[in-house]
Amino acid sequence: MDKESKKIQHLTVTDQVLEQLMDWIMDGKIHMGQKLNTEDLAQQLGVSRMPVREALTTLKKQGLVETIPYIGARVVKLTQNDVREIYIMRKALEPVAAYYTCKKITQEDIEIIEKIQLKLEAEMQKSQPSAKQIYIYNREFHFAIYNISEMTRICDSIKMLWDNLAFYKLIYGLTYVCDEKAAKNMISEHREYLNALKAGDCDLLQKELSDSLDKHQSDVPYKVSSYIDDCIDD
Repeated sequence: MDKESKKIQHLTVTDQVLEQLMDWIMDGKIHMGQKLNTEDLAQQLGVSRMPVREALTTLKKQGLVETIPYIGARVVKLTQNDVREIYIMRKALEPVAAYYTCKKITQEDIEIIEKIQLKLEAEMQKSQPSAKQIYIYNREFHFAIYNISEMTRICDSIKMLWDNLAFYKLIYGLTYVCDEKAAKNMISEHREYLNALKAGDCDLLQKELSDSLDKHQSDVPYKVSSYIDDCIDD
């Protein structure tokens, strides 16, 4: 086997480990604040420690895992207050980025954002949609909008907040799989953002995003709140 084939095979193992760890997080088999031992995980998954380390590094970049001195890697811990505070900060930044995007967006940009939205809607319409894929497409949709603003510092801050919220958002993705009304609301919100962008109505887009984030901030979903409370009690 040549070096390239070995590299592809190795990356595939890492991707499979990453996929399994994310599934365990969503299934509640891995809890918030739980320590993640590389050797134990490697034995459970039947792989070497290297792909596990690489998968944990990816999860750290995604905001799902943190490294604590003298403890090691563990799943991030969030409280309901943490989630609400992050939403308050997002509300202060994301509508601003969207406003300036609206001022400079092109037709080509809109077409790119629409393609992402179509992928998201297609995933939601599957008989067995993937909560992880919904999370990925939703994130891609929002940052396709914000990055156009070219307000690098604001966008970097927004990315940090999304990373901080990644555990919550990943779990919350199950809501869109199980709740048809929630899924329709998300699609409707995204379509409203797109309509405002097409119309060049910067004030409307800013207001719609602000209202949506305000709603999430004031109404942390019960399922996720219960999950967080249960993890803290463990």
